[in-house]
Amino acid sequence: MKNITDIKRGKMTEKIEFSTVDEIIDDILETLPLDFREEIKQMSCHDFCVKQHFALGMWIRSKYFFQNPAQEKLIKSLGGLEKDYTLLDGDHLSHIVLEALWKKIVTEKK
Repeated sequence: MKNITDIKRGKMTEKIEFSTVDEIIDDILETLPLDFREEIKQMSCHDFCVKQHFALGMWIRSKYFFQNPAQEKLIKSLGGLEKDYTLLDGDHLSHIVLEALWKKIVTEKK
């Protein structure tokens, strides 16, 4: 299983504001190696999220939540969560993104 160091060696984008989960997924997919995508397709969603919690999940928290200037827009895009910021923290967001990333990868056409 690859870790975030391997992934970060790929192409990094200059974009710093992410106001939807779809934007985050698209940004991650630009840097995710094809062999890692194939590895992900062999896992269940639960296994992927657990294995990547302290690797890719930490990177998601940092880049797309804590360092995101559009954090408020991102929270609002998730629906009712904007009323209570305590419901969305870095861990919760990373889990939402990891699940969405897994789903997108396993359903993508070869």
